[in-house]
Parts: sequence; C-alpha cells; structure tokens
Amino acid sequence: MAEQRPLQGRKLGDRRVVVDRPHARYFRYLSPGVLEAKLEAQAPRTVGQRRMANVRGLLFGRPISSAMEMAERLPKWKALPIFSSDVMSSVAYASEASLFTLAAVGAVAFNYLMPLSLMVVALLAIVTVSYRQTIRAYPNGGGSYIVAHANLGALPGLIAAGSLLVDYVLTVAVSVSSGVYNLASAITFLQPIPIFVGTIVGLIVLVTAMNLRGLREAGTIVASPAYIFIGSMLLMIVIGIVKTALGSPPRVGEIHNLIMSNGQTLTVFLLARAFADGCSAMTGTEAVANGVPAFKPPEWKNAQATMLVMSALLGTMYLGLSYLVGVTGAHISTSDSILSQIAGAVYGTGPLYWILILATMGILVLAAQTSFADFPRLASILSRDGYFPRQFALRGERLSFNTGIVLLALLSILLVVAFRGQVNALIPLYAIGVFTSFTLSQSGMVRHWWVERGPNWRRSAIINGVGACVTAVVVVVQILTKFAEGAWIIIVVVPLLVCIMLFIKHEYDAEGVGLEVQPDIVFGAPHRRQRVVVAAQSMTRAVVQAVRVAQTMGEEVQLVHVTLDHAEGEQFRERVERQLPGARVVLVESPYRALVRPFVRYLEVSQAEDPDRLTIVLLPEHLARHWWDRILYNQNVHRIRAALVGRKDFVVLDTPYRRGS
Repeated sequence: MAEQRPLQGRKLGDRRVVVDRPHARYFRYLSPGVLEAKLEAQAPRTVGQRRMANVRGLLFGRPISSAMEMAERLPKWKALPIFSSDVMSSVAYASEASLFTLAAVGAVAFNYLMPLSLMVVALLAIVTVSYRQTIRAYPNGGGSYIVAHANLGALPGLIAAGSLLVDYVLTVAVSVSSGVYNLASAITFLQPIPIFVGTIVGLIVLVTAMNLRGLREAGTIVASPAYIFIGSMLLMIVIGIVKTALGSPPRVGEIHNLIMSNGQTLTVFLLARAFADGCSAMTGTEAVANGVPAFKPPEWKNAQATMLVMSALLGTMYLGLSYLVGVTGAHISTSDSILSQIAGAVYGTGPLYWILILATMGILVLAAQTSFADFPRLASILSRDGYFPRQFALRGERLSFNTGIVLLALLSILLVVAFRGQVNALIPLYAIGVFTSFTLSQSGMVRHWWVERGPNWRRSAIINGVGACVTAVVVVVQILTKFAEGAWIIIVVVPLLVCIMLFIKHEYDAEGVGLEVQPDIVFGAPHRRQRVVVAAQSMTRAVVQAVRVAQTMGEEVQLVHVTLDHAEGEQFRERVERQLPGARVVLVESPYRALVRPFVRYLEVSQAEDPDRLTIVLLPEHLARHWWDRILYNQNVHRIRAALVGRKDFVVLDTPYRRGS
C-alpha cells in the first residue's frame, strides 16, 4: 500500500474542505466521499489534446465555472442589443418586403404603405403589452413553449416550440442574407452569387464562434453596431422629416435595375399579403420573454423595461422609414436596397451614409444573435422535458449550449445555400412560425389568468385575449397569402418536427419505465464481494445490475458519481446507501461541467496511491434496441471506454442492460 499522508483541513462555509496532497492538484475534498473537480482534472493529457485545447482557448476563451453563472448575466444595456437585434434589424427589410408586394400595382403602392405600417405598429403595441404580462407571470422565463405547455397541454406547447425553432433558423438565414444584400448595394463586388452566398456562410460561422465564447461576450460585441444603427437610423429619420417640413424633401436619384409594375389590380388579397410581409418586422419580439433568466436581478423587471424600450424604438424606426419611402420616391430594385436609396437621398454619399450602411450590415448579421441566444436555450428546455436528445441540455466550457448553437448554424447555412441567399425568396417562409407561437402563448396566458384569478386578473386576461385573437388573424392571413409562395413548407415542417419530438419523448419514457428503480426497494449484497469501481451517472436498473455484478468480484464496491450539483449528488449518495448496502459512493463535483475527464482523472490519482492494485471499471450500458438508441444513449460510456481501454492498470468491463430483462 502507498504511504498515507496526513490530511489537512480548513473551513469553507459550513463544509470542511479536506486537502489530500496527492489529489490536491486535481480535486478539492469538500467532505468524506465528496470531491470537487478543479479545472486541472479535465486538462488534456496528450500532446494532440493539449494543442486542440490551446486552439479552443484562443478561439472561445478559458472554461468558466458554474459558480460564475451569475456574473455572466446581462445588464439591460447589453440585453437590449442581444435580444432585440433581430427585431431592430427587421426595419431594414420589412418595409421593403411590403413595398415589393405593392409594387405590382405601380405608383399607387405608396398610398397604402403608411396605413399598413400603422397597422403593423398597432399590432406591435398589442403584442408588447401582452408579453410584458407574460414576463410578470413567468419571471423565470415565459417563452411560448413554457406558457403553452403549462396551460394548454403538451401538443400546443410542442407546436409553439416547433414554430419558434423553425423561425429562429429562418431569422439567421434572412437577417444575415439581408445584411450582405445591403452591403452589396454599395459594394458591387459582392453581388455575384458564389461570392454573395460564400460571404453569408462565412458571417454565420463568425457569429457561431462568437456565441461559443458565451453570452456576455457576445453582448459586448453586438452592442456597438446595434447602438450605431439605432442612432444613425433615428438621425436619418429626423433629418428627412425636418427637410420635408422645410419644403425641400430628400429625393432619390436615378434607380438602376428597377422592378417595374406588372399591371396587377389592387385587391384586398394583395393588401393582406403586403401586411403579412410587413409583419416580418415583429419577428423576435418574444425573445425578451424567452430569455428572462439571462438578465441580472431583478430579472423580470429588467426584462419588462428592455421590452418596452425595444418596442418603442422599433415602432419609431419602422414608421419613420415607411414615411421616408413615400417622401423620397424610393422603389424596389434588384441591386439597391430601399434603405440604401433613402440613406443616399438624406445623407448623400458622405461618411454618414457609409456609417449607416455598415451599421445596417452589422446589425443584420448580428440579428442572428437573437436566434443564437434563444434557439439553444429552447432546445435545452425541450431536452430537459425529454423532447430533444439529452446532450442539448448540457452547457459547454463557456456556459453556452454548444450543441444547440452548432445545430442552428448548420441548419441556417443549409437554408442559405438552398435559397442562394435571396431575401425575397426566404421572406414568404418567415413570420408564420413566430405568429403561431404568439397566438399559442397568449391563449395560454388567458387560461393562466382564468385559473389563477389574482388581482386584476380580468383586465390581464382581456389584454392577452385580444393579443391572441389579433395574432391568430395574422397567422390565417399569412397562410392564405403566402401559401403558394412557399408557406406550405412551414405548414409541413412544423408538424413533422412535432412528430419527431413526440417520438423522442416516447423513446425516453419507454426506456425510463424499463430502467426505473422503485425507491422503496433495498438491494441486498451477495456473499462474494470484490473491490471494483462502477461509473454511476444516475440511479437506474443498469447501475444496480452493474453493482450486483461488482459485488461478486471484489471486497469493496465503489460507485463514482460525477455531479454538476451538490444537492443532487447528496441525494444520489443517500439513495444508493439506502438501496444498495455495502456500496461506497464517491461524489466528484464538477463546477466546469465536464463529466468524463474528472472521472478518468480520479481513477488515475487513486491508482497512483497503490500502483500494485488492478482497478476494474464497470460501465453500465443501455443495450440499444433500435438504431436511434445509439444516438440517444451511452455517449459518456463510449468516451470513458476510449480513455481507459488498453491501459495496463485498468480493466474496463461493460455491463449491458436491456429493458425488460
């Protein structure tokens, strides 16, 4: 046996931290059998791993401990650009989308753009008031999925979630494509399709890397272009209005590649279609309600204030730009955006023009930030509820949901390539999903107030009821007017996504029933006992089977459980000691959220204490019944096996468990 060195202890809160010299480099001992893994415990071992870790650190930064989560929360000035960059940036293409539809009837289109814009802003006001109530009722995050799932049931909740997930992917594709289009209006070199699409894809990759560094750093990067865009837009609107009031309205000069009227008759259907296009300005309005937990305390009050400021700025810029469209005579062109035409008329070709164009490109590209903030968070919630694969619930080294971020980027790039980055081709797919989630969320809030019946519940229910009715009408209008242009794709994709989520839930529930351990059963130890280590991720029948096998192999059975939460770890220890007498539990707390490397590192330092001892590691494994089970289960088991198999001092054994055996 290796020499046992004396332990030294010091007080840390109400727990004694025990420092064992051989282990102190990798672990902090909190109490007997409870360890906290240091950053060094997940440090790479090989030269290749160290090189990759250095590259990751350079690109994404140093790993952040779970204890630092509160420090990563966003103040209002950072939250505004992160959660409103999508809705702010839509000003750059929403008016143009409406005008593109109205242009089919000729110059008379200008007479209807402003009334339609007023209707969109009125709808924005209704939705804003409704979502401020949602934030108050759900201070821990009241996204459409949570509200609809809690109040209307699982299926409406999944429809809301599927609609939002699709809309987030479209937001990235549309906003980045529109940003590059606006830049290409001034820099003709970018206009050829291969360069255009390649630029879009490159910018999506850049935003993805930015988000993998963490939400707070992304907020710092997004803030500058967002506030420059807001300032230059408001200044342009004020100058344009002042010049008009003084009798010298700014006018657009010669328009190249003008899209001419095709002589259509103005109909109610055409107006409804133009209104539906204008409603794309509201995509992203729900982002603040979805992201309440990302705010600094008091979370819900800061979120309410941010949403009010966001909506006021959006309404002002949207109406101002629509007004200047009529004043300046801007029109639809295949090579020059409406915003570029108006900026040229108001600012000329001086520095202010280029500041606005570059800021517009910046905020349109960074508008994807709203989706990158909310898509991974929603995916993690769905994963927690069993509707998404479990790896979506895990945070990476920078406290970001890496799996969701990467999936969003891949889907957005696929969409951009498929539609060649053409904004007018993507717009018909847009906004249907978000208004569907609006409707379900507000309907859920009506039932919430009806059941709760707190102070002023009738007024609150009426406000949310009006919001639900209005957004439901918009959904119907969007489906009817955009169906032939591609909206049918969304009508097919969302139900398909809901079916996939229900299938995943069914698989997890079926396996859970087969693996469940009844809490009142005490499993007795067999007569033969041997000393082995069992990797125990949770208390399941697979783990129980592994322990029963281990107890026939040695004198001592040790369950090593890596936990991200101290309370969960203690609950696991109590349950094992009660239900599996004789099994010793070692808890390894992992504040950096790594699961495999701290486990392997613990085995290494334990083995070093007694080099003559052979360590037998049992890996409980869910035996795959279907091909998709290989995706849903045993990911950590594979990684542990890869790290230990072949070492002379370790024997790694799988203990497969099939449900029903």
